Amino acid sequence: MMKILIFIIFFVSYAQKGLSQINSNYMRDSLRKKVSFSRSFIGFTITPYVVNKAKATPLSGSYHLKTIYMYGFEGGPDYYFNINNNYSILIGLHFVAAATNYKLFISKRDFNPNLNFDVYDDGQLTSEWDFCMSVPVWIQKRWFKKNNSFWNIVAGLNIRYYPIRYYGNEIGDGYPDVNGNYVDVLTINDLIGNNLRPWINYNIGGGYSLLLRNNNYLQCNLLANFSNKKIIDGTYTINVSGKPQSTGTYSANLSYIGLSFSYVLTGTNKRMRKLYESRLNNK
Repeated sequence: MMKILIFIIFFVSYAQKGLSQINSNYMRDSLRKKVSFSRSFIGFTITPYVVNKAKATPLSGSYHLKTIYMYGFEGGPDYYFNINNNYSILIGLHFVAAATNYKLFISKRDFNPNLNFDVYDDGQLTSEWDFCMSVPVWIQKRWFKKNNSFWNIVAGLNIRYYPIRYYGNEIGDGYPDVNGNYVDVLTINDLIGNNLRPWINYNIGGGYSLLLRNNNYLQCNLLANFSNKKIIDGTYTINVSGKPQSTGTYSANLSYIGLSFSYVLTGTNKRMRKLYESRLNNK
């Protein structure tokens, strides 16, 4: 009987200690969440992505230009205005760099006289980089998990700006024929820009934000950017000696899909330390 009584006392004591620890952890996590999202955050983001293919539309002739998916990135600081624990408005200032590219193959025997080599542009050395500024304006929704880490979705606008009215660009590609004459096979003429006017893209994405030991967040989101604005717009011509010239239009909206990595500074440690110090002083 005494053994049973000792066991019950031990069990109740252990259970109370465990419950107290659980309540303590819950209160600490609850306090951390309350303190964390009571103020705004500053973050830094880098987003490597895959750029949508440029659009090459044939207009005449038998030879056509092909385009391929390329890569790009954007990054910069972000400001998180926390409405409450579950919602924030995010405003950023990002630098953007995106590439476009093309592929072209024509047999040297198609030319009259023949070329010394096949026309073979496989996209490895034909990329063209374009740059602009970006101001994302998004709403973020959060679903918290253990230890205040959370899943999130973001959606909103992306205001872009190219700081030059228009930039004229010409890409040429030529090959020597068997007689030693140089043949201008491909020419792309395009304009890059939007007449110093901003334009709007649309974003949607989501991912996971991990709470670090220093109470800052490391966030990874899958992000998609949609644009209906042709920021690159022009034409191309393909000249094969002895055959009619081939022509077409060449344009790109620079839409993309990528992975966004953010480091978010919450300032939670500083605010929690002040809160604890204030409580100790009051006691």
